[in-house]
Amino acid sequence: MKNDNKIKKKYSNEFKQEAASRSYVIGIVQTCEELGISRSALARWRGEFSNKSKNNNSKPSYDELEKEVKKLKKEMAYMEEINRILKKSTAIFSSNQMINLK
Repeated sequence: MKNDNKIKKKYSNEFKQEAASRSYVIGIVQTCEELGISRSALARWRGEFSNKSKNNNSKPSYDELEKEVKKLKKEMAYMEEINRILKKSTAIFSSNQMINLK
């Protein structure tokens, strides 16, 4: 008996391409877990976009590169903020332990 209640999700080409690119950086398993997608879908997208990039040997446009730089700067600022908060929390927890030792 086939399960007809299953809803098929539709993803944009941009999402698929970003997921495929991300999987090369952090790995297939972690990408699937983070994005909530199946391994088979990701494998299909990786094949689809690697074939397109092989057929399309053009370089990315200036606008695309600017967009990528902007995205990476935003991500870097976010990571720096997390790092700053973690450093503060480590200092707070360390000072509390030092007080308990006295």
